[in-house]
Amino acid sequence: MTFLRAVTLLALIWLAFDPGPAVSFAVYVLIGVQVIGWLWPRLAGRYIVWQRHAPLVLAPDEVGEVTITISYQGRLPLPYLIVTEDVPPSLSAVTRKRWVLSLRPGQRYTLRYQVQGRQRGLYWLGPLRLVIGTVIDRNEVLIGEHQPTPLTIVPHVVPLPLLELPAGLPYSQERRRLSLFDDPAQTIGVRHYRPGDSPRLIDWKTSARLGELHVRELAPVIARMTVIALEFSETAYRGRFARDDRERAVIATASLATTLINRQQAVGLCSNGYDPLTKAPIVPLLPRAEHDHLRTLLLLLGRIEPVSTGSVLTELSSGTLNLSWGSTLITVTAALDEAWLAGLTMLRRRGLYVAVILADPGPSDVLQARRYGIAAYRLDRAGGIVVDA
Repeated sequence: MTFLRAVTLLALIWLAFDPGPAVSFAVYVLIGVQVIGWLWPRLAGRYIVWQRHAPLVLAPDEVGEVTITISYQGRLPLPYLIVTEDVPPSLSAVTRKRWVLSLRPGQRYTLRYQVQGRQRGLYWLGPLRLVIGTVIDRNEVLIGEHQPTPLTIVPHVVPLPLLELPAGLPYSQERRRLSLFDDPAQTIGVRHYRPGDSPRLIDWKTSARLGELHVRELAPVIARMTVIALEFSETAYRGRFARDDRERAVIATASLATTLINRQQAVGLCSNGYDPLTKAPIVPLLPRAEHDHLRTLLLLLGRIEPVSTGSVLTELSSGTLNLSWGSTLITVTAALDEAWLAGLTMLRRRGLYVAVILADPGPSDVLQARRYGIAAYRLDRAGGIVVDA
């Protein structure tokens, strides 16, 4: 009970025992003041309009500014207005922003604070709460927000010049060593034999002349349609560093897609992950080469969350992507097992160029995949793609 209400209660008790005009007048004044204090913030709340302006997407370590504009069009002044905004810890060191304002009729006020993208994911700014009060009594009115504002932090993109790629990755039909696959009809030279090279590429004449095994080096070409299949289930990534392995897989997928589209190659995305914004499984993105498509793809990778069970191989085997013969399929997962090898071999027999990128490979996963004719790579700690010689 507030002080003013306690005084009013005492006055009412006094009025019951001594119904004099002075006491009656005092009781009426006290009750009237409280009624005005109760109505004031409730009527003023109808004339408060606020709007939040925030970036929808931020890159890693990028700093963005959030503004909250509050307008008051009431006739009575607002003695005080308490504004509270909740911010996720991954965006700001101060998780609760708080301001106290006093607004005149027709006044407009703008509040600002900064957020920084520190970790990939979908975050919500808010809810925003406005508490309206008066000086007469503690009659505060809370105005809440029904829908916070979403903010997506996209994954980090590794610059490809920093990657250790022997034959690179499928970056369109450029005549340079930037392809996972080669054209057997066009030989551009010879080089020393490396474990995992196909015996069909051995140049026997050069090997006999030099006394060491040499293989023919082929001109890299590739189909223009590429689909990246990201495995994102909790059962596929196990161990103490399962979460880090998933994040490195996302970084590799984002880096591949960015570089491919920047080289005007159509890229699609398929995953068994979960989209928390739509509260539904990830919808496959058909291959396209526009930068708007890249933005959509990176936003999807920024929001993606793991599912408990399932495998992306199920969707790849169903043929929903309708990949044409000669298309490139790059799968990103933790490690290989018999089911994965069987699934990738079946896709390869359909006429697809298949490659696999492993976040946590076993000792023989890379060599075993190459025995089946599947190009295999592994990830380093930063999500970069390296090749085992």
